[in-house]
Amino acid sequence: MSKPPKPLHDNVLRTKSRSPLGRAVFVGLRAADLIAALGGSAVVSDNIWNTSNGSFYTYYSLVGLLLPLGSSIKQIAAMLFVSDQETPVGSAALIAFFNTVFNSINTVLSTNLLDFALANPAVALGVSAYLVGLTTEAISEFQRRAFKKDLANKGKPFGGGLFSLATNINYGGYTIWRAAYAMVAGGWPWAAATFSFFFYDFAVRGVPVLDQYLAGRYGKEYEDIRTRVKYRLIPWVY
Repeated sequence: MSKPPKPLHDNVLRTKSRSPLGRAVFVGLRAADLIAALGGSAVVSDNIWNTSNGSFYTYYSLVGLLLPLGSSIKQIAAMLFVSDQETPVGSAALIAFFNTVFNSINTVLSTNLLDFALANPAVALGVSAYLVGLTTEAISEFQRRAFKKDLANKGKPFGGGLFSLATNINYGGYTIWRAAYAMVAGGWPWAAATFSFFFYDFAVRGVPVLDQYLAGRYGKEYEDIRTRVKYRLIPWVY
């Protein structure tokens, strides 16, 4: 007799709570990510744009400062203004640490890829995809938050806005900007590895476990959304 399948692990607590300490820990650690990315030193604009080796410093400021800055601002804003879920201190620290590790790997890789940065159009493509992914994740989450704040929508699932393109488009946006960030820092191989990691985790664990939760909470209303919305993660892909 075969064993029953192992229950999928949900990385997010679905209970509602302000969790001020957990939120403060997350915000503080994500803000500190910028210091870690820069090796703990202050950013001096004259050094970044130094004409004697400006190509390197321009590239380093992009990967070491601007891309992690964008991700940190987005994640801090989401924690402060979007999320209403319980955030224990341990989970907040773990999630912040996970993002810092990925950003730090990107920064380390970028210091060895100056030739790639100067000659490869993949950098411009990566920056463009990063902006698309980050704004998609942010806009979709703020759209859902606005829907939920309207008392007329209490007890209803959200399937409008960008979520009408994919039921978990915020996860898709995260996957895209993470892979794009990796492309700018480490080229195609690192981008492919990063995309595969996040896409697989969301497709096999994240999306199914959330579908299970939403179907249990909203019933037919959510099933109707799943029927209407063709894609689960990235429009026209999956």
